[in-house]
This record gives sequence, structure tokens and C-alpha cells, in this order.
Amino acid sequence: MKNKPRLGIIIALLASLHLLLFYGLPASVLAVVLAVLAFIYFRSGAVAATAITLSLALATGLGAVAIHLLGLDRAMYYRPHEQLAVQDYAKGHRAYRPNAEIHMQVAHGDLQALTGITLAQKRDIVFRTDSEGFRNDTDYQPGEPVLLGDSFVVGMADSQQDNLTALLAQQQGIRSYNLGQPGDVSDYLIYYRAFRQRHPEAKHTALFLFEGNDFPEGQYEDAAQRTLGPAARWLGRYYSLFTDTAFYRVTKSLWKRASYARDIAESDSVQIKTVAGQTMGLYTPYVDVTRRSHYAMPPAMRQDLIELGRQMAAIYFIPTNYRVYARPLGVTALPNAQWQALSALCTEQGWRCVDLTPALTEAATRGLERGEFIWWRDDTHWNRAGMAVAARIVAQTLAKNPR
Repeated sequence: MKNKPRLGIIIALLASLHLLLFYGLPASVLAVVLAVLAFIYFRSGAVAATAITLSLALATGLGAVAIHLLGLDRAMYYRPHEQLAVQDYAKGHRAYRPNAEIHMQVAHGDLQALTGITLAQKRDIVFRTDSEGFRNDTDYQPGEPVLLGDSFVVGMADSQQDNLTALLAQQQGIRSYNLGQPGDVSDYLIYYRAFRQRHPEAKHTALFLFEGNDFPEGQYEDAAQRTLGPAARWLGRYYSLFTDTAFYRVTKSLWKRASYARDIAESDSVQIKTVAGQTMGLYTPYVDVTRRSHYAMPPAMRQDLIELGRQMAAIYFIPTNYRVYARPLGVTALPNAQWQALSALCTEQGWRCVDLTPALTEAATRGLERGEFIWWRDDTHWNRAGMAVAARIVAQTLAKNPR
């Protein structure tokens, strides 16, 4: 008979653990809370443990209803990306919620989220996804060029009609498929492998590498390390029952904001500059990358990039806005270590690689004569004008070198 109360306590503790998984707590905090509950449950007995668990369940349910009624499940996001981003365990990588559409009044870009100084540029963003969870109006059609890369390819700071795939269609008459998703070279390789399994006929793929975060130094986790096995995928699907809920996302967001509010206020990660009489933000880590005098690819990244590059029609180098606006910022000379490292590998492998810096710099200079920018001044990403430049170069390159 002594085992029955103990079994009841264990069941109550397991139920409490599952309820706590809805709360978006850091692992260390979750472990402490669970340990405290275990102590209380075993000291108080099965009846008290069950009562506490039921109270926690009621509080969680009421909290979920309140979050929905108050609109916090939508108001917590400042752009559609976070609202739609999920881990797709069936495909084994990140994606967006499939067949989704969001129309959002975006108050500011990603740099404004990191500083207390006012930079905000308001914009309307429409964000649509296809059945595979990528940012496209329609599903992939055989023969379409595929654009592979990170948030610059997604067009994270812009509306659907202004991103790279849309401009290729509107201005260059080329229908393409957006396979963009934030990440690095190992992520792109995982995305592309999974995409080719679903679409073995795909070709004419263009890879975009962003200077700011696609060229890490030192530590690099290759695609083999990031590829999930069957057990990890099953556990991931189970865990997503909690993490994909609005309650989890809101509570995790509130925890992060409380934890990092002081860090953001005291941070020097955003540099405020004046360009052509207008305020512009620069992300300090990207500035530091741009100023590197030397860059050597981690060996594991080099191997992933070689596997990926062999399947590409062309590779494009996207510079930071600090490089593009260097002259207006009073910077007369900058090293170009990331492009030099990529260019050397491209020459070695016989790949077609294109540095977008000259075209973007020229467009930026012309734009400033009219008081216009090709990057959002409150964001690390290019805007429609910047993507239009890239679309023109991509159209020319793919026409010369289809693969």
C-alpha cells in the first residue's frame, strides 16, 4: 500500500513537468522548479501533490485563454519571422509555418530592437509561405531557379512583393523559388539536401553568403553534426507540442525581455551614424567582421561549402551595410578578407562567384544623391532598392551560366 501514494506523487510530478514545458523557462530554471516541486510533493503526499498539479493545470489553461483574448500571442512579435518560424522535424531543419499569411504593421527593424536610441522606420509587411514552409506565393515548379541563403534571401525586413524572388519576376521576368531561411553554411546544406530529396529535378540554384554572419571564425558545427537522427526527430516532434503553442512563445519572450532588458539598454552592439543628414544604425559585430584583415575558413565549413558549391549555378557575396556605406561614413579603405577567402575557393573549385559589393556601393552612392538608402536605416538588412540591384546581377549571371 505504501507504493500507491508514491506512484501518485510520481504521476503528479510527471504531469507537472509537462505543464512546466509550456512556460518557456531556461533549462536550469526548469530543473530548479521541478526539484522544488518534487521536494514539496514527497513531503506533502499524493493528495497535496495532485491538488497542486491540478492548480498548475488550471493556471496554465487560464493563462493561455488570457493570452489569446488580450492578443499577446500576436502583439509580442515585431515582425512576421518570429511569429511563423518553427523547427520542422519531418524535414530536419527550421522553416516557417506552411500555407500561412500575415499582414503586419511593422514598427521598426532589428537594430531598433537592440538599442534605446530611436531609429524606427515603419513599414507594412505581407508575409506568405507555401506548402513546404518557405516564403513563396506558390509551390516550387520544375525548372525554376532556386535562391538559397539566409534572411537576406527571405527578405525578412520587407514585404512579399519587395523581396528578391518577387523582384526577379517583376523586373527581370524570371520566376524563382525562395529557399531562404536564417542560418549558416551547414544549415544551407541541410536545407538543400532535404529540398533535393523532395525535388531531385531542381537545378539552377544560386547561393547567397552574407559577409556579416556566414563567415565564422574558430568554432563551426558542420552539417553532419546538425543532422538529426530518428530518435532526435521523434523527441523534437514531441517537444514541439509545447514549444509551438502561443503560451510557450509568450512566456519565453517575457522571460527573455526581463533577462536582457538591462543588457540591451547598456549594449554598444548598435552604432549610430549620420549619413547624408539621416540617422543610420550599424551592428557592431558586423562592423568588426568587415574590418578583419585576414580570414581563414574553418576546415569543416570549407568541406560543407565545397559539397554545396558543386551543386550551385552561382554564388553571391552580400556585403555588410558598413562596407556599402564606407565612403559616406568617412572610411577610405577597408580590407576584404571574407570575399578574398571565398573568391580563392571559387577559383580553386571553378565556381562562378560574384561580389555584389561594387554594384551595391554604386547604387548606394546614387541613392544618397536623392536622399534614399538601399538598406533600412534601422535594420541590418537591405530594402527593396538593394534587392533590386541584386536581382539585376542575378539575372545577368544565371543567363550566362545556367547549370
